[in-house]
Amino acid sequence: MVLLAGLSAGYFASHGAQRLHERLLSNLPDSYNWEDIPAASTVNLSTIYKHSKEQFQEVLNLGQNEIREAARRRNLLVQSRDRVTTHHEAYEQLILQAEREVDLLKLKDYYSQFYMHYYRWLDSGDEQSAVQYKLALGQFKATLDYTSEKFMEDPAIWVREHEELRSAIRIAEQTDRTVRWARVVVVVLIFLLVMGIPRFIRDSGYKRFSGSLYFDALFRPNMVSDLHAWHSIQRMAFALLLLYLFGIVIFSSFISWRIPLVFGLLGLLPVIMLSLLSGQHKRLPEILVSFMAPKMLILILIMGIVALRSPGFFWYRIWSSELFRGFFISLLSMLIFHKFYVNTILARKWSHRNRSGSAAMVWMALGIQLLMTGSVMYCFGPEDSLLVLNRELLLLPEYLLRSPTILLRWMMIIAGVLTAGALSVFILNRRRERVPSRST
Repeated sequence: MVLLAGLSAGYFASHGAQRLHERLLSNLPDSYNWEDIPAASTVNLSTIYKHSKEQFQEVLNLGQNEIREAARRRNLLVQSRDRVTTHHEAYEQLILQAEREVDLLKLKDYYSQFYMHYYRWLDSGDEQSAVQYKLALGQFKATLDYTSEKFMEDPAIWVREHEELRSAIRIAEQTDRTVRWARVVVVVLIFLLVMGIPRFIRDSGYKRFSGSLYFDALFRPNMVSDLHAWHSIQRMAFALLLLYLFGIVIFSSFISWRIPLVFGLLGLLPVIMLSLLSGQHKRLPEILVSFMAPKMLILILIMGIVALRSPGFFWYRIWSSELFRGFFISLLSMLIFHKFYVNTILARKWSHRNRSGSAAMVWMALGIQLLMTGSVMYCFGPEDSLLVLNRELLLLPEYLLRSPTILLRWMMIIAGVLTAGALSVFILNRRRERVPSRST
């Protein structure tokens, strides 16, 4: 049932994402435009590369041709300076404008060299492109600093565009580091999961290895019982919490700690709520491990993609490949449904409530998470919150993020109704299943 629900949700979500994707791309250029530097967003650059990769070398040569032509015009103006007899100041301004044009075309050329090679590496894993984008990135960064300092009094690039370009530089510079740490996280999570296979590690007295709870919560939630005891459980709980938060930091390309911390705490809110509502505070580490296990499976999926070629590879495939988008959304939907299914079983195991009470706990925790997320966004302002997030991660062009208040209001209404309904069931349903004792 979970697989069927996940496939159905993935199918409709994928088609909805395709319609949204087509709507977003209808406002973007079909090919590279040299009149402006393209906005530094993954959807914009992914689209430009997708439409231009068949003429890859022509796109790169276009910048060099523009520079040579602008440099020729500037040299002609400089060579004719001695023959000018009137309007010297105006002529000098004309030369300065010509030099400004050459500098900006060089900046655009290094930028196109950088992102075209960068996205070619994301697309195909071409090692030569990996080297070329790093060289072009260094040249672009140096030219951007030079241009900003040279035209300080009359900026050639708007402040907001300058910030976006700086963010694009930081994201690309962190690519190798992101890939390395993503691979570490995936290996550790899979290693802990393998170590938790039943009978793989011998029991320590009457205590099982804590990894067995991690494994059982994922694949055999009905086998979990609070009659069991696990050794090293505190360290396992701390490790899963740390890996989860660190995984979000990796997915943000190490751009900042503020956004991963906020989203990480919001993601942990249902786990904390379910742990507290279970009513067994002395067994909090065991409960945390069991409720964190389904989230770790989702993290393995995302980190596995990031470990191939950075978060940029993930977003490039999301925006450019319908097959990848459909497959990923379907699989992600199945894992989310599996998480709710497992959490309902575990809530019943730990709290000893009946099915209605345990399901109410799970949906109430989800509703509170959505309400808290909406409250945080309302606190900082819906539009400002999305703009700050987008300026650090560069997911979408900013003109697509205007007026999110209506969508946020509907999310808060749905979350309020969900929370109120689940809370009513939870309060009215006081029945608990018989709590067995360890002596039995």
